[in-house]
Amino acid sequence: DEERHHGAQWALLRFDQPLTAPQDALLIGSRFDADIHGESCRLAFYGRLVALVDPSKPQEMAQIKVYKEKERVGSIERIQPDGTTAVCKGLFKKETDISVFTGLKVTTGRGEPGVIEGSFGKSGKFKVEFPGGLDTSVPRSPADNTLTLRFKRYIHDPDKKRRPKQ
Repeated sequence: DEERHHGAQWALLRFDQPLTAPQDALLIGSRFDADIHGESCRLAFYGRLVALVDPSKPQEMAQIKVYKEKERVGSIERIQPDGTTAVCKGLFKKETDISVFTGLKVTTGRGEPGVIEGSFGKSGKFKVEFPGGLDTSVPRSPADNTLTLRFKRYIHDPDKKRRPKQ
C-alpha cells in the first residue's frame, strides 16, 4: 500500500543474548508466543543489518543518532519599542544556562519566527529577536504571545549539556 510507506525506516534492536551476524545480513524476527493456529502473522520484523554496535561502549552508541523530539512552551512578557525584540519567560528555569539555547529558533502563537538572543537578568527570562518584527497593529491575545521551542535531544550523546539541535 503506497499510502503507508514512509521511506527508509531504522530501528535499534537490543537483545538479551549477543547475536552473531555479518554486516548487511538479513534479519527476520518472529513472535514465538503467538498461536501458530491463529490467523495473526507471527512475523515481527525483518530488515538488513546496517551497523554493528557494542552497547557497553558509549562512543559506539553515540554514533547512532537516536533522538527524542522535545518541545518547550513559554510566553512573551513584553515587546520592546523597536517591535523586533521581546523579553520572554517560561521556557527555562532560573538555573538553566540559556547560552546553550542561544541561536535556536522559536515560533509565536501567530507563527512569527524568532531567534533566542540570550538571557535577560537572572530569573530565567530571555531575549528573542524577531527579524520580521512582531505585529502590534492588532491587540495580541495570550495565545498569540505563546512561544514554542522545538528541538532534538540525542539519547546516546555522551555530553548531555551540549547544544540541542533543531
